[in-house]
Formats: sequence, C-alpha cells, structure tokens
Amino acid sequence: DAAASGGAEYFRRACALQDAALELLRVAVADRISVISTQIQDALNLPKVPLKADKLEASLVYTRFHGISKRSNKLITIARRRLDALGDGSVAAVGYEDLLTLCRNTYCGAREVLLTSTVRNHMDILKERHGLVGMTRLASVFLIRLCTVETALYLDFFGDPDKRRHPRKAVKGSVQTNDEGKSEEGDEDKEERNQEAAATRRQQHNNTNNNNNNNNKVPAAATLASQILSEDSTFRDAEFQSMLGGLCSSLHRTIRRGLVSILDLDVLCQVVSVLREERSVANKSPTTM
Repeated sequence: DAAASGGAEYFRRACALQDAALELLRVAVADRISVISTQIQDALNLPKVPLKADKLEASLVYTRFHGISKRSNKLITIARRRLDALGDGSVAAVGYEDLLTLCRNTYCGAREVLLTSTVRNHMDILKERHGLVGMTRLASVFLIRLCTVETALYLDFFGDPDKRRHPRKAVKGSVQTNDEGKSEEGDEDKEERNQEAAATRRQQHNNTNNNNNNNNKVPAAATLASQILSEDSTFRDAEFQSMLGGLCSSLHRTIRRGLVSILDLDVLCQVVSVLREERSVANKSPTTM
C-alpha cells in the first residue's frame, strides 16, 4: 500500500525538492543573464547608440558575459547531467529540458539585443566608406570573425567542458577552485571581476593578432575555430544558430538595399563574385559552415 508505506509523501517531497533545485538554477543562470544584459544596455546606452566595431570585443558586451560564463557552465552541466541520468522517458526530465531551453533562449535573446544595432551600423558605415563591393568583402570578414567569437562564448556557457580541445589555463591572479568546485575565496562577485579582467586582456590580445593578420584572414579564422571546437557539437543548437543567422542577415539587408539603386551590371557581378569567394572562406571554418 503506497499510502501506508509513505511512498506518496516521498514522491511529493522529491517533486518539491526538484522544483526548488530548478528554480535555483533558473535564477542563477537565466535570470543572471537577463540582469547582466540589462546592466550592459544601461551602461553603454544600447541599442540606441551602437558600439564601434573595433571596440566591440573589448567592451562590456563580452567581458561581462565572460565573467559569468564559468559558473553558468558549471550549473548548466549539472542540469544536463541530471537530465541524462533521468532519461528521455522520465516525467522528471521535462523540467530539466524546459530549464535548458529557457537558458538557451534567454542567452540568445540577450546576445541578439546587444549585438544587432552594432552589426547593422557597421554594415552601413562600410557601405558608405567603401561602396557596395568593398562593403560586401569587409562585412563578410567581420561576420566570420563575429560568428567565431560568439561560438566560443556560447561554448563557454553551454559547451561540454570534457570535450574542449584547448582548456584555458588559469590566469594569474584569478580565483582558483578546489575539487568540489567551490571558490577558495568564497566570493562569486570577485571571481566574476577576475574573469572579466582576464577576458579583457584576452580580447585585447586577440585584437592585436587580428590587426597583424588582416592580410591572412582565412588561416586566422580557421585557426581560431580549431582552437574553439573539437567533437563538442553544442554550438549547433537550433536557438544559437538562429541567433547567428539573425546577426548575419544584416549583410543581406544592406546588400539588398544597395542593389535596388544600382543599374551597372558590372557592379552586380562583382558583388556576386565577392559573395562566392567569401562563402568559400566561411566554409573553411566550422563555425560558419
């Protein structure tokens, strides 16, 4: 008899504990992403005032997200492993599936809001300065780089830490963790600040390398992608790919508007030629295939 044995009561308590755990994970990941996104928008006046493209990777748009990526990834990994342990047929698994979907949607929505105005503004600036053909080439290079960097950040949040090809080395001065994954200093805010500072230094170093590799864009993009990816296919999540597609649609928008007023077939042929060439470049990078 389930009632006599207390089975029903144990089940009720188990459900209550799971709901509490899911709520804690939601607040720590999804709500945290939303709060950080709002803070960045307020600090940088986004999306009303777009950022300069050459300042983007070293801005709060990336450093603040890098600051919360490590802890978020740990919590998401806990939820994912719990989901795998429960199995597809489990009723309890639905809650974890919904949580992971919420986290992905919240993340992708936040990134799209933070980046869209800057990407569109950069397309317009390139068209004004370099014309339609020059804009098409330069914008393609910019978007390949953006997709690769965004993929790296997405994997920092949602990737499988056991499948990363090149795990990051500990940055001097950053907070170290013990075997239980707890901060030795016990200060999450300080850990986030350390990670933000480390992310800023990495982005500045990457920007320097990008300037040195302007004439060698294919190897640079392919090398960065190979450092990010291994067998981890998390970056193929539908929500994330949809977000990248939305960002890249700015190029289509700008080219379409430019072609409306062009009567020269030579210019049209040049645009098509550039798009084909840049497409072959993008195909060499797993993040933009």
